[in-house]
Order: sequence, then structure tokens, then C-alpha cells
Amino acid sequence: MSIDQIQLPGYLCRQMFAKSLLDKGKPVGDASPTEKIKLTALGANERNILFLVNDPQHKFLAETEMKLLSDLLNACKISMEDIVLVNYDQNRGVNYRDLTNQFQSKKVLIFGVAAADLELPFTIPFFQIQKYQEQTYLIGPSLSDFTNNVGLKKELWNCLKKIFLI
Repeated sequence: MSIDQIQLPGYLCRQMFAKSLLDKGKPVGDASPTEKIKLTALGANERNILFLVNDPQHKFLAETEMKLLSDLLNACKISMEDIVLVNYDQNRGVNYRDLTNQFQSKKVLIFGVAAADLELPFTIPFFQIQKYQEQTYLIGPSLSDFTNNVGLKKELWNCLKKIFLI
């Protein structure tokens, strides 16, 4: 086999040529830590807590899911001032690096978005707390799945108690 026939996987090309491959004059791959991309978000992010949801029908969340989120925040003794809420559907194409660079997130709670969609280098089952690069990750089903499911709410609450040391 000649060197001309070697094919590199996409992730390796992005790592090797991140600053030299161009797409409309911009580097291919993730935004650099100093380059902030434009994301639609809600909240002041005072405690660097990211809530990532996926709701294709609303800018952020439906009213029932927003009430659920508000109740969860109150139970954890935090508020919208402490977090940032991002709807993945409104920010398609972002990955975990873009999000954590933008918001400097220490805790990342993901609802209704697969780890692979965010290009996370790991997959975890729902409600398993995962530490990665000085961050704490939790992945769960969509918030709409929680509205009438007491069992899911209990599992989530047990995780939130560990994450927020309640």
C-alpha cells in the first residue's frame, strides 16, 4: 500500500490539521478557548452549571418542563442566576468542548441529548455521575419524560443530591 492510499479518520484529521484546514476562512473543528461562538442560552451562569436540554418545539422548554426545572433548582438551593440553560435543538452542531469553553462549566447536566451527539469521548447510562476533565457530567432522558414519572424523578433527585451535596 502506498502512502497515497492511507485514509485517516475524521477526528484524527481535525486534531492534526485543526489550524491548517480552512472552511470559509475559519479553522475546521472546535472553537478555540478564546473564541466564543454564538449560542442561544438562558441564565446568568454564576456557578458555572450547564443544563443542556433538547426541545425541538420551543426556544428553551415547554411550560411544564420549565416548571419542573424551576422546582429542581429550588430543591437544590440554586436559581436561574446560578445556571445556564441551553437548548441543543436551537444550537445544532455544538459539541461538549464548545459548550464548556463558552460557559466554563463545572457541572454539566444533559437531558435528551446523546453523549455521541456532543462528541463526548465516553458514553454513560442515564443517572450515572461521571467525572471528566475536572467536570461532573450527568445524562438523563428528556425533561418531558419526567413530568408524570415519579420513578425517574426519584432517580434524578438522588443524583442531584450527590452532585450538589445536599
